[in-house]
Formats: sequence, C-alpha cells, structure tokens
Amino acid sequence: LLARALMGNALFAEGATSNHALPMLFIELFPTWLAALVGVGVLAAIMSTADGLVVSSSQTIANDLYRRTIAPRLKHPPSEAQLDRQVLYISRVATLVVLLVCAAIAWAWVETNVMLIIWIGTGGIMSAFAGSLVFGALWRGVTRAGAYAGLVSGFVSFLVLHAQLLNPAWFAPGVLHDVVAWLYIEGINPFSCSSIAGLTSVVFTIVVSKATRPLPETHVQALFEGV
Repeated sequence: LLARALMGNALFAEGATSNHALPMLFIELFPTWLAALVGVGVLAAIMSTADGLVVSSSQTIANDLYRRTIAPRLKHPPSEAQLDRQVLYISRVATLVVLLVCAAIAWAWVETNVMLIIWIGTGGIMSAFAGSLVFGALWRGVTRAGAYAGLVSGFVSFLVLHAQLLNPAWFAPGVLHDVVAWLYIEGINPFSCSSIAGLTSVVFTIVVSKATRPLPETHVQALFEGV
C-alpha cells in the first residue's frame, strides 16, 4: 500500500510486476547506498530461508520417509551402515530434485506475486494438516484413519477450490448452484481456500475418528505423557 501511494501507476507500467514494489519502495525512500544495503539484506534472508527449506525437505524424504517408514518395512532391512549410506544418497538426490522443482515453479510463475505463491504452498500444507495436527495435539480421540482422512480431504479440498475445478454450470439453479458459484469465485483467493479446506480437514478428522477404532490406550498415554 505504501509503494502504491508513493509511486502511483508506475507499479503498473509495462514490464513491471507486483514483485517490483518492494525494491522500488526502497529506492524511493532511502539513499542509493542504503537502498542497496537493505535490498541485499532482504535477499540474504530469502536465500537463507530457501536453503533451510530445501535441506528440510530433502531430510524429510531421506530420514522421515525412507529411514523411519520404508526401510523398517523392507523384506531384508539394511544394516545400520548400509542405511546411513542409502540415506545420504537419497538426501543428495532429493536436494537436487527439490531445487529443480522449485526452479521450475519460479520460472513458470515469474509474473505472479511471490507472496501469493508462498501462501498457496502454505495454505495447502495448513489445509492438509489442520485436522490431524490441531486435534491430534488437543484431543485424544483422533485415530489413524481420522488423521489420514483429514489430511487427504483438506489437501484435495484446497486443490479443487484453488484450481476452480467445480464449475457452477454443472448445477441447476438453486441453493447448491449458488454455493458452488461462491466457491468458484473464492477460488482465486488462497486465503479463503485454505480456510475452507482447513475446516473440511477438521470435520473429516472428527467424523472419521468417531467412526473408527481408537488407538490403544498405552499408545495414547505415551503421546500425551507430560501434557
């Protein structure tokens, strides 16, 4: 808003995007040397955060997914030394793959407001884990099936809403048509999509948990020990 107030329609000039607002604001407000210093500081913070997220993603694949989930279920589980080598290799490959995927997304959406891109990713994650994380931390009645149902329903709901896969033309005039039309309009807003999908995840987590067998009491006690 401050950039819009100071520079007016310059933000909408040919070749300009919303991502230019912050550096243009620095140039407008500060001396050249200070604008450059602040800009470099922002870029350094962005690179640091991006590096951390890439490492976190690769370690999630290598350690959480492979070491702790897949490897113990193999017919012939590897020895500890073999497992360490495999995890290291998977971590390196996963890092490269994550970097390539991120670069492709950045290139494809280069004209899109970077904050919207961030919120699309954050909103999808929040939608998927809203039920299992929130209620899993507060309510002892969450089951494995309930957590899975909340995860899948939240993510799918966010995807369907934000991609505007529901077409109001498929429905006859009436209440259902009006609801779908409203959801279709809200599809461009990742904030609305994440809120609706997060609520869907919570509802599915509760309903499915109520309808399925609860976790063993000893397991629940171990999870909530000290809480």
